[in-house]
Amino acid sequence: MPCSTFSDAQVASLIKAIDSDGYAVLPGWASPVQLKELQALVTDTVAAAGNDYVALSGRQSVPGSPLDDWGSSHDFIDLCRRITQGATGERSSDTTLTQTLRCLTGNGGRKESLIFHYDSFVLTTIMPVCMPESGERGDLLMLPNRRPIRRSYLRNLMDKVLVDNQWVQKYLRNRVSGDNQTFTRIAMQPGHLYLFWGYRSLHTNMPVAEDALRATAVFHYHNVHGSSSLASRLRKSLETMKGQDMHEDVPQT
Repeated sequence: MPCSTFSDAQVASLIKAIDSDGYAVLPGWASPVQLKELQALVTDTVAAAGNDYVALSGRQSVPGSPLDDWGSSHDFIDLCRRITQGATGERSSDTTLTQTLRCLTGNGGRKESLIFHYDSFVLTTIMPVCMPESGERGDLLMLPNRRPIRRSYLRNLMDKVLVDNQWVQKYLRNRVSGDNQTFTRIAMQPGHLYLFWGYRSLHTNMPVAEDALRATAVFHYHNVHGSSSLASRLRKSLETMKGQDMHEDVPQT
């Protein structure tokens, strides 16, 4: 993961690819040794969850693993900052990444698929750890760059409410079934890192067969409305209602 060696021209090339194609790829982000270690972690995690859907949030849930190292890597965070700054024209003050190891398998994995959403973070990066080799692979699906970055959290919330309802979700799923060419579909490969504007792109994953396994390491950078008092109040209300911490963008990428 030689983040510190990225030139300004290479960063600009990544931004151009995301703007034009909807995403960019950094091949071989994980070494074979790192990938093997992460696959063993996924196998143990899924087994402990009864061979069903499970998501591990934060560095503290994957101590000593490559995911722990990447989540605290100054070089990786700086690369995300440079990409975000180049795209928005604003330098983010965020010094951390929001991360999740998301494992789709079993009936729970199917329930967590085909849920279209926008992220709250400008940049989303995904590194597949395990992907089915055939059948229902859980490919990344998106309508890239569909909205601008909202200056108002309320306007952002309206965008999400308009998507997060059964009628729009059903409409989008029907479009996937009837007109797959409308969407950008990415057959991700383990060990590669995929980058896209999670905030601006409506995205989800395709279903995964119940007897298959799709595991991805997801890193988010720069929460656009992280300092919004309204967002903070709503988050606290949701936490009180649920009786647990809420991780807004964790379950659905």
